[in-house]
Amino acid sequence: MGTETPLSSAGIEDETGGRRVLSVLGFSIAAILALIGGAWLALYLSSKHPTTPVAKETASPSPAAVAGPSVELAKTITIQVAGDLAGALFRDKDSMSKAFESNKAGLLDAYRHELASDSTLRDGMIIRLHIVADGSVSQSTIQTSTAPNPSLDAAVVTATSGWRFVAASSTGVDTDFPVIFATNPADVAAIESDLNTKVASLGPNSAPEYPPTAVTAATPGAAAPSPSPEVAALPSAVAPMATPAPARHHRPPVIASVPKPPKISLLTRVNEQLGASRKLRRVRAFTTGGTVTLYGKVFDDNDKLLAERTVRHISGVTGVVNNLTTDTQEWAQNQTRIQQELQNAGLTGVTVKVIGSSAYLSGEVKTDLERQRAATIAEAAAPVKVRENLIRVAIGSIFSP
Repeated sequence: MGTETPLSSAGIEDETGGRRVLSVLGFSIAAILALIGGAWLALYLSSKHPTTPVAKETASPSPAAVAGPSVELAKTITIQVAGDLAGALFRDKDSMSKAFESNKAGLLDAYRHELASDSTLRDGMIIRLHIVADGSVSQSTIQTSTAPNPSLDAAVVTATSGWRFVAASSTGVDTDFPVIFATNPADVAAIESDLNTKVASLGPNSAPEYPPTAVTAATPGAAAPSPSPEVAALPSAVAPMATPAPARHHRPPVIASVPKPPKISLLTRVNEQLGASRKLRRVRAFTTGGTVTLYGKVFDDNDKLLAERTVRHISGVTGVVNNLTTDTQEWAQNQTRIQQELQNAGLTGVTVKVIGSSAYLSGEVKTDLERQRAATIAEAAAPVKVRENLIRVAIGSIFSP
């Protein structure tokens, strides 16, 4: 009978250590497989549902902080609608105002285009549109404006002729839009005041300011009119006439008429006379029959009168409408505007002188901060640059009661 040999302590330790190694290896493999599975799942989900980056909100400047040209409806003059309004939908003033806001971008583009050639251009006008039942504009006219400018008027008529309104059950309405074109928000009130004055002078049957009444003119390339019997033929232009045979009819002589040279239009002659004077190079004109309307700018009132006298002496001119503005007038307006803003800010001791685009400040204030503030107010109130700030700071006034 054999004797059982007990396990040695060393054998038991070897077996226990092997089990521990296998356990660690098992857990490690399981962890690696879990990581691989998690990574695959993340890739799968990201391919199906890509993450959209969230854009950071950027604060946009408020409209009041953005300076530049603007085209807006007048505040004190309301839209007028007249015509077939019986049962007409979408032809009330509110609907017309909304339609204007939807379409005014085209007017702003036209205004900016005109500012490229005249940066001082500003205007207030009554735009009359005839809107038919399907919502289209059949006619666009400028009834009146504060600064007649055929180039801007033509651009506005072209832009508004393409506007579309909501169809309505009416045969047609006439709608007057009071529109202000301004380069600076500070000018809007003055332009609107001028437009109010122009509107008050209109009669019920006043003709539109633009397009002007058509003037009949010869069309280049058109057939020449038949010569009158009084036109005499030149001997060299008469075809030789053969002696007629007794039994044959002879052809009548061929008379060739000499075409008259084209007549130079009144507008061409007016522009030639204005362009001949160095002082009147910035003056523009348009004609309605024998009436000449002047617009543009000259230096002062003397040049304004010179332009009118020059045009009145031209043959065929029956009347002159002088809408010229002057540099000195614009300087005075800017000076008044700046002085008013300084007064409103409490800087009553400061005076300003404007020459061209330059402003010169003088007077007295209590602190250097007020001195700097006066310059800032001046440049914000009008399109000028403060060239000299001669304002004195009365330091002693700080300690006075």
